[in-house]
Formats: sequence, structure tokens, C-alpha cells
Amino acid sequence: MSPDVVRAMSLDLFFDYLGVRINGEKAEGRHIVVNWVFSDLDRSYVANLEHSALTYLADRRASADATVTLERAALNRLVLRDVAFADAVERGLVRVEGNADKVAELFALLDDFYLMFEVVEPKRESRAAPGRPGS
Repeated sequence: MSPDVVRAMSLDLFFDYLGVRINGEKAEGRHIVVNWVFSDLDRSYVANLEHSALTYLADRRASADATVTLERAALNRLVLRDVAFADAVERGLVRVEGNADKVAELFALLDDFYLMFEVVEPKRESRAAPGRPGS
């Protein structure tokens, strides 16, 4: 997805987007709960990965594996893979209370989708026109 589209998404749509990117097979049997606190927006979300699906609730917090505090721009950079999670923590772009490995695990479960693909067209058979042999 283009960086401009990611930046323009509301947080609700953004968490929906993350849910679509979860690789169901890799996520099978995993349970991860993360509180997300956006310091620049005064918003919080709780994301729950369970049964190979990521769900979220806005303006909530829960008993979680980790609480991640960051600005929205930092989340954009993480998801666009401009910066690795460990590097973002080291640089102070992200603060984690609790089990940071669970957050890294969540990011590792995201699939990448490519917008462009090759179009395969059926092979055309040459047919003779009615009344004309061959051609």
C-alpha cells in the first residue's frame, strides 16, 4: 500500500488494514493482546489476536501482553517497514511496557500484498472462417 494511503487512514481503518494483513496460518494457535496508546492523538486501542484474527476496540485498554506508546507517524513507519520495531524502540520512537517480544511477534505475522500482478490471457486458437479452408 502506498505511504500516502497509509498516512491518510483513520486509526479504525488502519487497525482493519492490519487485520487483513494477518497471515492466518502463521497466527494459528497464537494469542496476543496489545494496548496501543497514541500520545499525539490522545487515543488508545486494544488489539487482540486470537483464532487467527486480529480484532480491536477503540478508546479502550485491557489486561495485555504489552502496552505500546507512540505517535501515529511512528506506527506508519513500522507498518510501512521504514523502521524495524527493535530499532524504533532503541531510537525512542516507541515505548513498550510489558513483553516487547509479543509486539514484535505480531508484526512478524503481517503479510505483504503486492498491487501489481501479471495478467494471464487464454491462448487463442486459430480457427478457419466458415467456408474457408485453413487460415
